[in-house]
Amino acid sequence: MGRDRSGAPSRLPSRSFSARAALFMAGRVALMLAGIAVMALGIDVVVKADLGNSPISATPNVLSIGFPAVSFGTFMLGWQCFLVLVQVAILRREFRLVDLWQIPISVFFGVCIDGFMALIGPAEPASYVASWLWLAVGMAVLALGVVMTVVSGTVMNCGEAVVQAVVRKTGIRFGTGKVLFDLACAALACLCAFLFVGHLAGVREGTLVCAAFTGVVVNWYMDLYGKLRSAVRRHRPRPQTTPGPKVAGAPAPEEARELAGCDGLRAG
Repeated sequence: MGRDRSGAPSRLPSRSFSARAALFMAGRVALMLAGIAVMALGIDVVVKADLGNSPISATPNVLSIGFPAVSFGTFMLGWQCFLVLVQVAILRREFRLVDLWQIPISVFFGVCIDGFMALIGPAEPASYVASWLWLAVGMAVLALGVVMTVVSGTVMNCGEAVVQAVVRKTGIRFGTGKVLFDLACAALACLCAFLFVGHLAGVREGTLVCAAFTGVVVNWYMDLYGKLRSAVRRHRPRPQTTPGPKVAGAPAPEEARELAGCDGLRAG
């Protein structure tokens, strides 16, 4: 460690470490925000498929149909706040105050949904078969966004945060929990449709397919990410350590390992 003019130890190493930590955290936050944007794009593609809303937005959509005086965006924000309360009920004392950032993130999520919907514009599938292709692409994009937010290790969207809370308490795989959560959202949307609309509205075959298979795609992405991460670690060059001064009479490293092995055999 170096010293400044006054003779005090220099703090450059700690400052360098803090800069690296801040840069690493900024990268994680950027990955999380990118994941939220990718999720929004996936939801818009699913909506454009015209086979039913995604499970996470199905209940607010049904409520906006039953109560047209209240906008879909208002119901969506209320739904996100409700999901935060669900997390508090599941985690109790383990709930972190930093997770309240999910609420402003939900606002960013809504802005991305509106922005991508404007970019897609009038584009839409030309046939029922094309609608299923749009749905498949939307599911794949949505699942990718979910994985990006999970891998970032920061704050997730409210729906995925509920799944993560269940995973922490039960130990099930995230994708499996995602399937169960989406199926519960679809079932709740159907119940709200019959209660407040009088018939099944806002929920179609695409909603059920998204609920059943988006989590499966998430599991596939997570497995692929794990394999890629392991491959990178295997091919990453290991740092070379500088050998210290050799003490007179001390065995070489190879000899030391052999002696340690002999001692282990004797102890056995």
